[in-house]
Amino acid sequence: MRKYCKAYHLEDLRRYPRWQEHPVDTNTSALTDETIVYLWDDFTVVESPVLQQGNLFDTVTPEWKTFCTETLNFAIPEDLQYAYQVE
Repeated sequence: MRKYCKAYHLEDLRRYPRWQEHPVDTNTSALTDETIVYLWDDFTVVESPVLQQGNLFDTVTPEWKTFCTETLNFAIPEDLQYAYQVE
């Protein structure tokens, strides 16, 4: 279950060498580098954190995870780590 996401400009994620967006079927305008998108804790990317739409990017590989953590500095904040503890 997804618990945490962080907003990024699409241009930041597009720096990933193997970035390939899935076609987005929405009534919104085309995605630009300035579009805000959301990176989830499962390393998938969506346009909206609340609307149930398809993933913009879901090719989760070790290289993608490394890019997210090292280049984008993506991490679950310490004050939310409790939500990931197994009981």
